[in-house]
Amino acid sequence: MFRDIQPATTGRRPLSIIGATMKRLLFLVMTLLAAIPVSAAEPLKLGLLQIEDSAPFHVAEQERLYAREGLEVELVPFLSAIERDSALAAGAIDGAIDDPIGAILFDQGRGRLKITALCLGDRPAEGVFAILASPKSGLATAADLKGVEIAVSSSTIIEYVTDRMLEQQGFAPGEVKKIEVAKMPIRMQMLLSDSVKAATLPEPLASIAVGKGARVLVTDAAGDESLSQTVIVFRPEVLTTRRAEVAAFFRAYAGAVAAINAAPEKYRALVVETGRIPSDLAKAYPIPRYPSPAPFRPALYTPIMSWLTAKELTAPIPYDKMVATDFMEPDN
Repeated sequence: MFRDIQPATTGRRPLSIIGATMKRLLFLVMTLLAAIPVSAAEPLKLGLLQIEDSAPFHVAEQERLYAREGLEVELVPFLSAIERDSALAAGAIDGAIDDPIGAILFDQGRGRLKITALCLGDRPAEGVFAILASPKSGLATAADLKGVEIAVSSSTIIEYVTDRMLEQQGFAPGEVKKIEVAKMPIRMQMLLSDSVKAATLPEPLASIAVGKGARVLVTDAAGDESLSQTVIVFRPEVLTTRRAEVAAFFRAYAGAVAAINAAPEKYRALVVETGRIPSDLAKAYPIPRYPSPAPFRPALYTPIMSWLTAKELTAPIPYDKMVATDFMEPDN
């Protein structure tokens, strides 16, 4: 009854054949894996504010530029800088859009953050801040601001740009007076109700205020030096451990910048939505010319650090400790 059962050894393959087969299978698997674009196990999480400066991030997503780089990016919206900074501190996001004043004050020389590239502010024409007079203030020129309290948010890019604009107008430090009104919507309402005679506002709030009777006295876009910038920041450990992904991100970002600059009207709706531009301004609102990603320059960093240290908001931080310059290089 057991005549059909063969000796056990007759059904086994020689070990040499098994080894050769396994090698062929391993070679095939490795070949297939090499043909698949490499994607990060975790997405690169980037925190964005609802400002026009963020538009290239969204264009890169819309045009699938991240995907072409084999990169997964998650764009995380924040309603305020405080929320964004909390996420950075907790390691919940890898990088973000910021301004250099905010980035330096967040870091304080502790190595928590690195500035990489500009978003906007490479040229004076990209400036977005203005000092405005209230409708019934009687202020007509920048010179009329001497001794007048200007509503600002203290120790921020708003105060820095206010000081620099008035410095360019020939004001001595003692001639500049400021009053703290931290929240921008409240600052604009106080300006329009003549509760303050002057205030510094960014776009599009400045244009909204002009449409309701305020007057622009001085703007950073009219100077011969760029005063206000936004930047892309990353946590240092991300720049170290995910270099290839960061470099891929900047390649995609550069492609988005080129696309917007080549056909700005194509992306008007996206810029308007991203920057929360009111509908009555949307059609004529100027689309910025975004700079290609490049390291934040010492010429922009130095006056900011001088202002911060003069106000004793931070100890001096060397440029190379705060700014990364090799972020577009995938390898060390």
